Amino acid sequence: MFDRTPAFEAYIAPARRYPAIWRLVLGLLTGLAVYMGLAFAIIAFGIVPASYIFPELEGVDGAALMFSEDSTPGQMFIVLATFIGMAVAALAMCLWHWRGLRSLLGPRTDFGRYFLIAIGVLLGIQVINSILSLFLSPHEVIPHLDLATWATYLPWAIPLLFIQTTAEELVFRGYIQQQVAARFQHWFWWMVLPSLLFGLGHFDNTIDPVLAYMIVFATTLFGVVAADLTRITGNLAAAMGLHFANNFLALLIVGVPGELSGLALFHTPFTMDDVEIVRTYLLIDITVLTVIWITLRRVLR
Repeated sequence: MFDRTPAFEAYIAPARRYPAIWRLVLGLLTGLAVYMGLAFAIIAFGIVPASYIFPELEGVDGAALMFSEDSTPGQMFIVLATFIGMAVAALAMCLWHWRGLRSLLGPRTDFGRYFLIAIGVLLGIQVINSILSLFLSPHEVIPHLDLATWATYLPWAIPLLFIQTTAEELVFRGYIQQQVAARFQHWFWWMVLPSLLFGLGHFDNTIDPVLAYMIVFATTLFGVVAADLTRITGNLAAAMGLHFANNFLALLIVGVPGELSGLALFHTPFTMDDVEIVRTYLLIDITVLTVIWITLRRVLR
């Protein structure tokens, strides 16, 4: 079902040179420290200069910014910028194995094609899902930003979004998946375990517990899909494209109010407090993701 492909074996070859578990553990601890340190620095020292562009940030401290119930373009700028720290952390992890950051991406063969295919399939299926929702769903999206204002944010929002999604792929489907696969043969360890870590990173203890664990399951499933695409293609391109397109829709097109939705063109008419509604839409999202997975598996083989 999830046999190692020749492309995947070539992809994990750099991880086989120094596969010791102690290196992986120290790599993860180092990466966490680097990421948290740089993220803290960006939040602490980035708010004041950013406030010249985003007036809503003036006088706001880091804690208030990160834990605010409201989401603004300025907040999103800072939050997305913190993932520069995660990209640097991925490099720091590699150093424990005498590897370069490039080795996490995999071979360049068909890289651009896989990236665009993943984006195209996800967007195509989501368009169909949106059309069906017009007839089946009683909820209509609410305009949040006017189109002209939204467009002025895109020149910096899209690059930062690319950094955010790429950084997560470098860490979870790049470093962790490669290094675990270099030591353990069975797919559970190098597909499910890194994906579960990815899912647990999205746990939110401030919302309904059942909903929180549903979100963990959904993001874990997303991680498994990305890991499987990496297994099939032998590089990170398809996973990166899938992740970028998914977050583009969730953060820049339709967002849930208060949930990192400051850059969204539209808002949903419900919030995370509307538990039953969110659960229903989350189940739909899981179903759509499964369809996307099946489609990409056929297209990329």
